[in-house]
Amino acid sequence: MKVKVTQYYRPNGWQQTHELEVSDECAEQYQAIRECNARLTAEQLMTGMVSQTIECEDFDFDIILTSDFDENKRALETLILRFDKEKCNSRQQELNPCTL
Repeated sequence: MKVKVTQYYRPNGWQQTHELEVSDECAEQYQAIRECNARLTAEQLMTGMVSQTIECEDFDFDIILTSDFDENKRALETLILRFDKEKCNSRQQELNPCTL
């Protein structure tokens, strides 16, 4: 299956969205990420490490760092599979209480 990942580029942090192929077992969790209005992001840091993040509007929900290019796909799948929709929704409500 394909997922969308927004990549940040130096020097100004401009963004470009890419579609990446991941394991089909990520489908349910990826859908949960999208339902929380979160997105997957990636950025190569000045150290050479790659930061992959589940990013919400007001906070980064989860992050994983890799040092080897070949690790990136496995790390992205790990990040997706460990996503907890209830915790994400709870954190979003803490930061932006709903006024119905």
